[in-house]
Amino acid sequence: MESYRPGAIVLQCGADSLTGDRLGCFNLTLKGHGECVTFMKSFGLPMLVLGGGGYNIRNVSRAWTYETSLILDSPVSNHIPYNDFFQYYGPDFNLHLTPTDMTNMNSREV
Repeated sequence: MESYRPGAIVLQCGADSLTGDRLGCFNLTLKGHGECVTFMKSFGLPMLVLGGGGYNIRNVSRAWTYETSLILDSPVSNHIPYNDFFQYYGPDFNLHLTPTDMTNMNSREV
C-alpha cells in the first residue's frame, strides 16, 4: 500500500476458501475470512467489495452476510432467523461455521 498508494481498493472475497467447500479445501472460518476485509478496511480508502467463488451456497451466503456486517460496522447475530430457506442451514442454524478436522497441509516454511 505504501509503494502504490491506491486511491481505492477493489476486494474480491472468494468464498471457496471457507470450511466445507469441496473445491477450495482451505478450511477457513468466517471470522478468519473476515479478517482480510477488516485488514483492508483499516487503510481507510474507498473500497468496492465483491463476492465470488464458493461451491457451498449455504456458506457463500453466510460469508456475504458476515462480511457485509464487518464493512458496515454492524454486528449480526450468530443465529440465522427463520426464512424460506431455513432448512438449508441445519443442523445448527448458526451463521458462523465450525471448521472440519481437515489436515492442514500448509507449511510455515517460505
